[in-house]
Parts: sequence; C-alpha cells; structure tokens
Amino acid sequence: MIDRRNFIAQAASLATLSACAALPNRKDFYGATIRDRLWMWGHHPDVVSSGKNGFKPGQVKIDQAAACKLMGIPNNCVIRWGNMPKHPWGDYFDQFRSLKRFSFGIADGAAGTTAEKMKIMFDELLPRYPNLTGCFLDDFFINNRLHMEPDALAKVADEVHARNLRLSVVLYSDQAGFKPEFKRHVALCDETSCWFWKGDNIATMADNVKRCREFIGNEKDLLLGLYMWDFSCGQPISAKKMETQLNVARKFLADRTVTGLIFHPTFVADLNLDSVRLSKEWIKHYGEALWGC
Repeated sequence: MIDRRNFIAQAASLATLSACAALPNRKDFYGATIRDRLWMWGHHPDVVSSGKNGFKPGQVKIDQAAACKLMGIPNNCVIRWGNMPKHPWGDYFDQFRSLKRFSFGIADGAAGTTAEKMKIMFDELLPRYPNLTGCFLDDFFINNRLHMEPDALAKVADEVHARNLRLSVVLYSDQAGFKPEFKRHVALCDETSCWFWKGDNIATMADNVKRCREFIGNEKDLLLGLYMWDFSCGQPISAKKMETQLNVARKFLADRTVTGLIFHPTFVADLNLDSVRLSKEWIKHYGEALWGC
C-alpha cells in the first residue's frame, strides 16, 4: 500500500511548485495543472448493470458526469458501448454541461458508421454543447469494422478540424502494438491515448509508454490510460497494480512524456474498490500540482 506520510509529503512538495511560474505547455489546449489534464473514460452504466465482465446484476449504477464529479475529474470521453445511450437520446447529454470538456466516440462499440456518428456529433451535439472539444477513435487499430485507410481518415480529420475540434485515437501496447503502418494514421490525429488491456502487462507500462512517445513523436499530445477494472479477466485492478500505474503516471507527467491521464471506467467511481480509492487519493493530492514540475 502507499506510504501515506511519504505520499502526503510528496504532494505538499508538488503543491508548493504551483506557486512558481507555469512552465510553457506542449500545447495550449490544456491548462497548467494536472487536474486540467485528467479525463474519465465514460460508459453508460447499463452496459454492465445486468451483470457481465465480472460485475453483479445491479452493482453498477452511477452515470458519467456524476462519476467525474466524484473522482474530481473535469473531463469525460463519452464512448458508447452496446448502443448505450440509445439514439435518439433526448437530454442525456445535458449532464455534461457541468464538465469542462467532453469528447464523443465516432469509432466505438455502438452501431453505425463513423460518418453517421460524425453527423450526430456535428448536427446534434456541437450546436448545444460548447464544451464538446473533440472526438475519439476507439479500437480503431484492432477492429476491422472501425478501421479505415489513411486517405479516408484524412478526410475525417479535415472535417473535425474545420469545426475546431480535436481528433484522438486509441493505441493498445499489448494488442495491436505500435506498428509502422499506424504512423500515417497517428500523424493525422491531435492526440493519442496509450492503454494496457491486460492488467498483467502493467509491469511493462514504463517501457511501453516511452516506446509510445517515441512512436508518435514529441509534438503530439499523449494521454495515458489507467484501468481501475481489469476487463481482460473481469475483476478489479489490484491495489499493487494501481499503485504501479499511478507512480508511472506521476513520473511521466513530471517529465512531460505524457500530457494527461484517462481513468477507466466511469461506472466504478462509487464502488468500494482499492483501485478507485487509491485513484481518488492520488487525484486529491496531485490534482493542483503543475504539469512538468
């Protein structure tokens, strides 16, 4: 477990740094603090409320914006899975008005093409929600249904950028990996998120985050994905593995290898899990520290 005295002492040291002049950011999209660079990976709770992926029926209840508030995280990636929330969704997205930013999945586990999801985003969401700042390509490199050639993705990127939105893409170090043929796709995106699907591979996180940074280059934003639930085996991430993830995250935020973090998923935010408790504690102590200090 975390040595609480050392944990708080380190936090106090970082908090002191917040009084110093902010270092220039890699890009201007994010603010100076670590908290401003924190996201949640958001799923509708109904995707597992009936009992699957290791959850018990009725165990999962909290929705996305409430989870962000409980965790102390200002930003959310809205990724549909199993068509939840179902479209048309009425006022479901009004909950995200309380967030600083949210992003929308245009390649994800919901039915429909990327073009259809882009139309929904442009026509229905963007006019109503000025804090919609970008869109995500989830499972883009591991799902043939979602994948597209670089020329096709270039057209998507042009449409997204024409509306002053950002395009983000998911890379799994332990699934498709960092293949040379992915570089043209990554170059078209503003931001890459790096994930470790299997909890057992968290031990390789530090080396593979460095590899991912080298792969995408120094000018692109890089978000590190932190699972609090291991979907590869249907159980919570252990305290030891969560501590490893948080320690790696802190190191790479300090040296600017990563731009920010994504905590996954929203629907465990109110569960009594070591991984959730440790994440909340970490966010509470390090959220106001400066990125790069």
